[in-house]
Amino acid sequence: MTRALALMVVVLLAGCGRRGSLYDAALAPLPLVATASTVVQVVPQTRRAVIVKPQEAVPAAVRISAGARAAVRVPQREVVAVLGGTARAPLLDLVDVEARSAVSLELPGAFDRLSFSADGRFGLLTADAEVSVGLAARNLNEVGLVNVAAQTVTRLQLDTEGLSPRFVEFAPVVGGRRLVAVALERGVAVFDALHPEVAPRRIALRPAGSSVDAPVVELLFSRDTHWLFVRALGLDDVIVIELGAEVGAPLSASINFVAGGVGLADLERAPEATPDAVLATFTASREVVLLDARGIQDRVKRLPLPAALTLIAPLSPNRVLLWSLADRTVVVWDAVDGRSGVAALTGVPTRGFVLPGQERAVLTMATPGVRAGALNAVTVTDEPNRLRVRAQAVQLARPATAVALSGDGAAMFLAVPSLEAGPAAVVTLELATLALSEVVLDAQVSQLFFLPSAGQVVAEHGPAPLGDVSVLPAGTSDRLAVSRFTDFAFTGDLDRPEDAR
Repeated sequence: MTRALALMVVVLLAGCGRRGSLYDAALAPLPLVATASTVVQVVPQTRRAVIVKPQEAVPAAVRISAGARAAVRVPQREVVAVLGGTARAPLLDLVDVEARSAVSLELPGAFDRLSFSADGRFGLLTADAEVSVGLAARNLNEVGLVNVAAQTVTRLQLDTEGLSPRFVEFAPVVGGRRLVAVALERGVAVFDALHPEVAPRRIALRPAGSSVDAPVVELLFSRDTHWLFVRALGLDDVIVIELGAEVGAPLSASINFVAGGVGLADLERAPEATPDAVLATFTASREVVLLDARGIQDRVKRLPLPAALTLIAPLSPNRVLLWSLADRTVVVWDAVDGRSGVAALTGVPTRGFVLPGQERAVLTMATPGVRAGALNAVTVTDEPNRLRVRAQAVQLARPATAVALSGDGAAMFLAVPSLEAGPAAVVTLELATLALSEVVLDAQVSQLFFLPSAGQVVAEHGPAPLGDVSVLPAGTSDRLAVSRFTDFAFTGDLDRPEDAR
């Protein structure tokens, strides 16, 4: 539907006395959600999930439940999950964008957030204590475990002893179980998603000499799920929880506080060669440490850092990248053989994108007082006694307003505003060679999505309440290859039964 036709429809319906409820308020779609092949716009006012597929000239619409308030993609599936319904009759819609259909599941409570496992098999519904849902009271202890394949929701009680859960961490399937850790205001709860009938195990995180539990800010399972590593607010020690191997029975757990440095800032899984360990960065003592999970000091490795680096990410099976959002230094450390390297960046990083399969990372930069933007491509080469780290610079006319990576990590896409007010360019950076290509669009870009199944990049132009995106083949520099979809939020708005009266 074109913009002119859409506006004409609005005017006609406004004057014919058959408006129903659609045009009583402005459309307020939820943020776009991307799957591997489409982008989906959920429009609560029309009760539609609008599917924009690059290969199809006309968007499609799927009817969903009323009251949609949050939408997220189910990972590894062409499904979008939509929280909706009312506070007293909450619902979860699973929208299949390939089948163009939706399944509605009744929920055991009014939830606000939905987190999924990386494989998309399970989701966990949690409440947000800062959100009012219109009920006089609700139980913040309960969560909803979503089994996507079985299309079921199971109610669990976590015994939080505080407000609602903070966040969720899923472990991989190991030993016939799928552990899930939930960060609480006072401790952590762990349960098995494959055996939800077994009550969750709540674990208090109370340091020696303290009368209160420490709030959790980071959770990390070891690869074999034998350990759960916890970073808590205000603690320098890494909290190490050793988990039992029970399956289908109450989970056993023991807790230890492992000291490593001062100013604990981030955690990362240790190399596969050291399974009973964890990597941690410490800002005050300026070091990265490989800590033994049992606190055995002979197994501890340390690397002094040239700056207070706060972030750590895996670069290869044995190597990690360290950087900060407040410093121009980047460090690579091989935690197995001890070699390291350091490089100076051209600016202060704003975001980091690590590509483990290529032992490469890209950091976007911001330089105070400089209008131009930049990014640094970080690479590593081996030398006998050290690692050589290089930071190659790419200049941007302006700082990128949006960034996306290709599915295989071979290319990066950046939305770069023009020098003057006007359209933006989508730039493709081939990460192996740093080759650049670009195509100019008709408007500024607020968000980028890469659709790996379609090999397309979707650029959202916003704010645009009625929907406005440009779609282009990944890596193209041909302006004629760009297609634009506008006003698709109206898709399916004229076949609403409640308006035919």
